[in-house]
Amino acid sequence: MTMFNFAQLFIYLVLFALSIAAPIPSADAITTTNYTSHAAIFKNETPGPNRRGIAYNNVNYVSLFKDDHRHTSWCYNWDSRPYRDTPMEFVPMLHSIRDDHTGPWLDNAKRAIYSNTKAPTHILGFNEPDNCVAGAGGSCVPVDDAVAGWKKHIQPLKSTKGPLYLGSPAVTNAPDTPTTGLGWLRSFLEKCSDCDVDFIAIHWYDIGANVAYFKQHVNAAREVAQGRPIWITEFGVQESEGAAKGFLEEVMPWLDGSADVHRYAYFMATVGEGFLINDNGDGLSDLGKAYQLG
Repeated sequence: MTMFNFAQLFIYLVLFALSIAAPIPSADAITTTNYTSHAAIFKNETPGPNRRGIAYNNVNYVSLFKDDHRHTSWCYNWDSRPYRDTPMEFVPMLHSIRDDHTGPWLDNAKRAIYSNTKAPTHILGFNEPDNCVAGAGGSCVPVDDAVAGWKKHIQPLKSTKGPLYLGSPAVTNAPDTPTTGLGWLRSFLEKCSDCDVDFIAIHWYDIGANVAYFKQHVNAAREVAQGRPIWITEFGVQESEGAAKGFLEEVMPWLDGSADVHRYAYFMATVGEGFLINDNGDGLSDLGKAYQLG
């Protein structure tokens, strides 16, 4: 997703949610479930207070977080190269199985892997393969094609460095069906059972008042993850900055206290109402400061 298609996908997800209107439990009723089946592969990878990431299109904005990145420690841009050195770990993504993405993938991924000599390296899988809305930023990849693409382009990287952690394709919070949302991811994990999927990635968009729904979705992702850590590589609310700030101030302590949520990235580092950069593009917005320092 990019800043130009956020509204379109948001409307799409809200309409889907209304169409299945299931009761949402209260936030107090939602708890964290512990799974251990995949714990061994993460013996050197533990969550910490600096889980927050920077999702960006303009690499210049990443440097605005460098002076006091007590909580922000990584960044990504839906691509396999950062376009300039970044002051924190850059995590490459293979956005889709299109030739323009797979062509430079191996060289770019290896560059990121070998440049990060002091820490584990992470790789992100396809972006929103369950999102086929034109212009909404998804890669629109059927599960079978995604499995084949993973085995061809992502799985071989596992042998390049240890430790190296491979993230699942990142799915939307559309309804849980075999072709959308967590259902797509569940199908992928079943069909790619011989793949090294070390952590799962999810997205979530709704309104700021739906904190309970956000937690419910993360808990549902835990069931799919079956012990794997979770990365929330996109989440956001399309409302006023005040509403977005209130949402973050409520969910970030919960995320930081969830042992299996290893990383998350609010959407996104750019200018405009409800984003992390101020209107002049030379500093953090109030929301960005809350995300950076809160």
